[in-house]
Order: sequence, then C-alpha cells, then structure tokens
Amino acid sequence: MTHIISDKQITINGMTHNVTAVNGLDRVDINNQLHYLNIEMDKLKVKQSELVQMREMIDHQCEMQDRAKSSDDLFNEMFGG
Repeated sequence: MTHIISDKQITINGMTHNVTAVNGLDRVDINNQLHYLNIEMDKLKVKQSELVQMREMIDHQCEMQDRAKSSDDLFNEMFGG
C-alpha cells in the first residue's frame, strides 16, 4: 500500500499550524480512527462470543437427543420393544 506523506493545516485555539499527515490524516485523526476501530472490535468480540455460545447450545442439544435415541435403541434391542 502506498502512503502519501504531506503537510496539513489545522487550527488550534484559533491559530493555524502545519502538521505532518499521512494520506490526509494527522496524528489526532489516526488516533480517533484507532479508538473507533477498538470499540467496533470489542462489539465484534462480544457478538462472536454470543454466536459461539449459541452454537455450543445447539451441539449440546443434538448430543442429548443422540444419547436419548441411543438409549431407546438399546432398550428396544435388549427387550425387543
């Protein structure tokens, strides 16, 4: 990826300053975007955890149903039911 380093004019307390920017983003802009991404990543991690838990609940339910079916099959096999 190619990055373009340039100067950017920003106003701080009514005074114009030149700061270094990369692809038009100065250090404050980059930090703000990183903060936003961290918040979004935390939300995704929570969602991921919920989905994994839901999948495990399905797996557990299927396992319990399989065990019940196996028990019924064994009972029928043993007692001719």
